[in-house]
Amino acid sequence: MEVAMPVNRSAKFHEERRYGMPLDHDPRTPFERDRDRILYSSAFRRLAGVTQVAAVRELHLLHNRLTHSLKVAQVGRRIAQYLCMKHSDFAENVPGGPIGFPDIVESAGLAHDIGHPPFGHTAEAVLQTKMSKYGGFEGNAQTFRAITKLAVHAHVDHGLNLTRASLNGVLKYPRYKGEEKSDSADLQWPYRQKGSKWGVYESEQHDFDFAREGEEVAGRRSLAAVLMDWADDISYVAHDLYDYFRGGLMPLHLLHNECSSEFMDFARSRRGKDGYDRFDEDAFSQQYTELKRIMPDRKWRDTRDDRKILDRFQHDLLNLFRFAITPVEVDGNWELNIDDVAEYQVEVIKELTFFYVIMRPGLAMVQHGQKKIIACLFDDLMEMFSSHRNGRVEPNHPVPALLDDIYDRMVKHEQISGFSRSDENRRARSVCDFVCALTEDQAINLYERITGNSVTQGSIFGTWF
Repeated sequence: MEVAMPVNRSAKFHEERRYGMPLDHDPRTPFERDRDRILYSSAFRRLAGVTQVAAVRELHLLHNRLTHSLKVAQVGRRIAQYLCMKHSDFAENVPGGPIGFPDIVESAGLAHDIGHPPFGHTAEAVLQTKMSKYGGFEGNAQTFRAITKLAVHAHVDHGLNLTRASLNGVLKYPRYKGEEKSDSADLQWPYRQKGSKWGVYESEQHDFDFAREGEEVAGRRSLAAVLMDWADDISYVAHDLYDYFRGGLMPLHLLHNECSSEFMDFARSRRGKDGYDRFDEDAFSQQYTELKRIMPDRKWRDTRDDRKILDRFQHDLLNLFRFAITPVEVDGNWELNIDDVAEYQVEVIKELTFFYVIMRPGLAMVQHGQKKIIACLFDDLMEMFSSHRNGRVEPNHPVPALLDDIYDRMVKHEQISGFSRSDENRRARSVCDFVCALTEDQAINLYERITGNSVTQGSIFGTWF
């Protein structure tokens, strides 16, 4: 599919920051500084304690959100470098040019999951329900809020103060809640141009307008965001597949001779729910057959040869996907063309992950408990915080200092920006921000302190199923 890029603007335009920068003699480019301040932020470091799919304290060595983000950044950077090296005309017309553009894409990859709460999408579903009457919740919108408001940097009082280009690169879904429905007629699988969700809160309007200035099509991703999204999918299907096979969750070695009808019916039923347009079932089936030919053909026993075979398979996947994207100039604008074969292969692996891993009873049981933890934290913190703010705080109900600080800074920011909301709405958003700043161990520990209940971190590998 093709993704259009906005008309190129001056280098200074893309390098601008919302709040300016102090004069100094730092030899780094503005985009190198973006990359470094994300990497060194506590908001990024927290991702080591946040799940990717399985819990971060599993006995098996699995990817967490930190290692996932590092690999998304690396894959995205290498694709950007490759495109700039192979296509000089294209390289001279991207934000940051051939030197800065890879830094922009890498920064977007590093930052893309910063706003995701403990327990990943499990907690996100709970917070979507809890925040439904307070402006909603979405992990990507929380990421944009984190880097523009909540994350800490020594020289600014508002987030990380990234450049316009880096902020725009992080916007995976550059529109407000409800706007994704207004342009749904334009959305066709695989959604690379706009995505199918929303990704910014109304409270970040000024930051959003700054990041999107100069974009000619509302809701369309920047070029860096397209590459970040593609790198995110590549990392998800290549690196996480590595975990699932080693952990015995996905029997890749058996797929060569396995009847595929059950899997195909499962995948088709999920597409029916999601309403995929422009989807070719025959192409999906064909690429499933093609992928089976390169999958490991022996059971995992954790030998050196097993690791070499799996590394070779992962290497083959990465090469299939990262070289499947090419720039094309159309009517004076540059567009990206992602090969349909690669798109279908990525979709096959995503569906295999749902079929063998995400729909497992063991994972569902763990996630059921995680939902209860997040729901309890939100409700109890809301009650405690409301009493605290009304001067009725009880000695045995102390409010975390960070929660108080988030609220106070929210009041300050809204006085400056002119954004208005009720105090109840403000308390709810503060609690949501606080929960999203926790690691999974911190969430469990706080839950135990509030409720007096002891929690054992669950495992999806429990044999009692």
